[in-house]
Amino acid sequence: MTRPSSRDVARPSFAAPEDAFVAFQNVTPDGFMMLKPVRSDEGAIVDLEWTFVNAAAGDIVGRNPDDLVGRLLLVEMPGNRDEGLFDAYVEVIETGQTWQREFHYDHGGIVAWFRTTAARAGDGLALSFADVSEVHKGQERLRNLIDGVVAFVGVLSTDGRLLEANAPAVAASGLSRDQLIGLPFWDCYWWNFDVATQDRLKEAVATAAKGERVRYDAEIRIAGDQRIWIDFQIAPVRDGAGNVVELIPSGADITERKRAEAQKELLIKELAHRVKNTLATIQSMAGQTIRSTSSPDDFRTSFDARLRSIAASHDLLVASEHQAVALAALIRGQVGPYAADDERLALSGDDILLPGEFAHRVGLVLHELAANASKYGALSTDGGSVDIKWRIDPAPERVLRLDWSERGGPEVERPTRQGFGTRLIERSFSLDGDKAVIDYAPEGVRCRLAMAL
Repeated sequence: MTRPSSRDVARPSFAAPEDAFVAFQNVTPDGFMMLKPVRSDEGAIVDLEWTFVNAAAGDIVGRNPDDLVGRLLLVEMPGNRDEGLFDAYVEVIETGQTWQREFHYDHGGIVAWFRTTAARAGDGLALSFADVSEVHKGQERLRNLIDGVVAFVGVLSTDGRLLEANAPAVAASGLSRDQLIGLPFWDCYWWNFDVATQDRLKEAVATAAKGERVRYDAEIRIAGDQRIWIDFQIAPVRDGAGNVVELIPSGADITERKRAEAQKELLIKELAHRVKNTLATIQSMAGQTIRSTSSPDDFRTSFDARLRSIAASHDLLVASEHQAVALAALIRGQVGPYAADDERLALSGDDILLPGEFAHRVGLVLHELAANASKYGALSTDGGSVDIKWRIDPAPERVLRLDWSERGGPEVERPTRQGFGTRLIERSFSLDGDKAVIDYAPEGVRCRLAMAL
């Protein structure tokens, strides 16, 4: 509709200086109305009558101000009762308490968000209001935007109360939005599981309220009493004068990164432990090999072979990222090079992943058995062979049992002295109840290993 000119606007029914009234109606961009109460015979307010409506108010509600003056509010705009506005206006007149609210109005062809202030004026009511629909549309667009963000985002007052939280953050709590909004941030479900966590958050809020951005990795609680890690930060929001007016907390889930970091740290510690043990094994192996060989060339040959055995086990561990090694692959890697062809090596057993901490021990034992068989046993002749079988006893024992059997080689005689290989095998399986039994049967060496996994 066409905006009425200042000459057409109805004058208020209360006394006011003419110049002040004209100045007011011309400069205010907000709608402004004056209403007086209409009372029943008992004195109760049953309606409100317009006594003044400025041009901006007419534009906002889509009515000519002259058409409204003298008419009743609930007759012309009954939605005021449906929305509870009329009751609020009556309370203002009766108590003198100013009322302010933003609300959505959808009645009689008027659909908008209004920001309204109602104050008592004499025995009547003064209303100042503005159409803030565009602001709410912008807020709705912003809400849709932050709700679509994977990260958790919220808005805090400077004293730390939660004013807003996006959909992912609310959903993660397993609560409703109403159960969170208005609480001190540190008392919200995400944080209130641990006093130290709450105290650190309080410090972060206080620091951000002073204008500093705060960022740290934080463990929070989500629905189901689960814990996750987030990259957490609080950023201050300033007004035009540079004052901090709100705080924006946000957090991105970094749980997988934390797990990866923990796994990396564990692997580094495990690697350091294995390197230390391997060096000790090599040192001992060198000393034992020197005592069991008669010349530098013999020492070099034996020692190099044993080092290759350790390297082969290590290669398998690296290929499996130090987690576990397939036992069949470990056997082929250690024994296969000593067998002329596959027919001389018979393997039988289930698919078993051998934990990494046992791989070096088993690898060295297999190497010693294979090296001995190639020098003196079944693999030293064309017709000899080795049969290797293994199994795991059912839980809860979880014992690996491996049997090494040689056949088709020279007749075996029990050695007169215990060599390094025998000592290595027995000592490697003397921990935690593990056993290694070597039988020098005439038809071929047998070795039975038992290792608790």
